[in-house]
Amino acid sequence: MKKFKENFYKILINKENFYIKQYYSNFHEEDVFFAVKELKDGIYCVLISDEKNEDIDYSEAAEYIKTLEKTFSLNIIILCNKEYTYSDKSSNINKLILNKENYNVIACDKSCIPLKQIVKYFVQTDETNVEGEKGELLKYKIPTLTLIGMNIIIFLITAFLSGNIFDIDSDVLLKFGAISKILINEGQIWRLLTYAFLHSGIVHIACNMYSLYIIGPQIQQIYGAKKYLFIYFISCITSSLLSYLMGTYNISVGASGGIFGLMGALLAFAIIERHRIDKKNISSLMQIIVINLFIGLSIKNIDNFGHIGGLLGGILVGYIMYRMLNKKHRNNK
Repeated sequence: MKKFKENFYKILINKENFYIKQYYSNFHEEDVFFAVKELKDGIYCVLISDEKNEDIDYSEAAEYIKTLEKTFSLNIIILCNKEYTYSDKSSNINKLILNKENYNVIACDKSCIPLKQIVKYFVQTDETNVEGEKGELLKYKIPTLTLIGMNIIIFLITAFLSGNIFDIDSDVLLKFGAISKILINEGQIWRLLTYAFLHSGIVHIACNMYSLYIIGPQIQQIYGAKKYLFIYFISCITSSLLSYLMGTYNISVGASGGIFGLMGALLAFAIIERHRIDKKNISSLMQIIVINLFIGLSIKNIDNFGHIGGLLGGILVGYIMYRMLNKKHRNNK
């Protein structure tokens, strides 16, 4: 049932303009997710359950949805065995009953007819789900893997020229485009971007590339590939600009400014969609950002102005980009 839930909710989100809400289930002792679509006269909610837990799941979901203070229709998809007996005694419950082996429709209330059509689409595409999911995952990782590949190649070259992978020679970093106030003052402004592809050692690049691998695909799913890369590179530049204006005359390298920018863009998205996103997720994101800034302030030789510059750039550009994206979607409807 877990796989069906994940894939069906994904269809609702990507194809039908639903979004996900969650509540804590005292019965299951964990968070339970359901899909929501905004309508003119209220919200259309979809919950997936099984024949054993349908009553308690419906009851808990309904109690939570009432706290949203909106008119709602709660529709529950029930996965069951062939011998399930459908009863329409509970007229206040909208049910779509599916055979959990082949997803054939056993019974369907009027309110669930749109879901019945979506189930048909789900069944038609289910055979290619595995390959499709792999393709989707790869699609959302290609830009990130390309950035990581570029960083690794340049790191290997600088490590070879330095003869050391743990501590790259500062002269080599300067030759390849590290931030240097003196050289930027002389007109070498390309350093405001090239520094982001340089790293001071194996630990430095490993930490940054792991962070980029985790957050990059998330940003792409929200903003799209082009806007993701635009946010990243602009954040790298706002990072280096603040570092140049406020920092010392020491050299500075690393992709962390761009990564902080991606975190800023994620924060901008969370702020705009705060009514759709659970407050716990926003709080967790804020904690991650604060912790990373605190770590930077606690360690010597960390370009904290660069981190702050990247974060602010990401918040600003991410906010503008997401507003533009929403406006475009509204105009296309």
